[in-house]
Amino acid sequence: MPSYHLPIVALGALAVATGSLAQPPRPDSGLQVQVGGGGLVTPDFLGSAGSRVRVLPYLSVSYGDLVSATVEDGITLNLYRSGDFTFGPTVRFSFGQEENDSRDLRGLGDVDLSIEPGAFAGYESGPFSAGIQVSHDVAGGHGGGIVELDAAVTLPVAQTRSGPVLLSAGPNASFVTARVNRAFFGVDATQAMASGLPAYRPGGGLQEFGVNLTAIAPVGRRTTVVGLLGYGRLIGDAADSPRVRQRGSPDQFTAGLFIAYALF
Repeated sequence: MPSYHLPIVALGALAVATGSLAQPPRPDSGLQVQVGGGGLVTPDFLGSAGSRVRVLPYLSVSYGDLVSATVEDGITLNLYRSGDFTFGPTVRFSFGQEENDSRDLRGLGDVDLSIEPGAFAGYESGPFSAGIQVSHDVAGGHGGGIVELDAAVTLPVAQTRSGPVLLSAGPNASFVTARVNRAFFGVDATQAMASGLPAYRPGGGLQEFGVNLTAIAPVGRRTTVVGLLGYGRLIGDAADSPRVRQRGSPDQFTAGLFIAYALF
């Protein structure tokens, strides 16, 4: 997934992990609330060669397997379910990018908050799962559309008193429209004068592909610890940007550790 969603992705994985271990979601399981937090190491900005540590709180509210909501991951409604397939609408948020986030962004301006309604489709059979999510910004942040694909295999690798320790691994890829790439990788004439970088106008297409590894361990009846490792590789017009070639790197690494407690 796009690196500007990394905190969202990490806490989305935490929601899935704690939901599946602490309180298995069922249509009749009622309201579930989880709280927690942790730390996440991410690139300073999308395409950066440097990293920063983010301390993130966590709050998840769900009702059975019908609807779930977190501050970071937005709202997901499982509107249709048939066998191994699930489909429904989503609304999520991208917190953009500020010029003050890094000295390498000076002169390149800010990318404002994006509100991204869309839809997802998922498939799950045994240890294998796969999904696609399509969304488009309607708030004027990056102003474009994103298609995200992911797949994973999840297997038990150990056992604690509270349940199995699960290891999940799989690939992901992100396709974006030209507006998304221009917001995060473009350099217009004004930005070129202010930053010293050459002007650059990228198009859309495949922006990034990578792989994620997640370890999920229950440490109590209501408490779950989640460890995350991720690698993404920018390609195409994103990787060719002078923001990346002259001030960053196409290689994007992520690591995190979170803990969640199920209130009920």
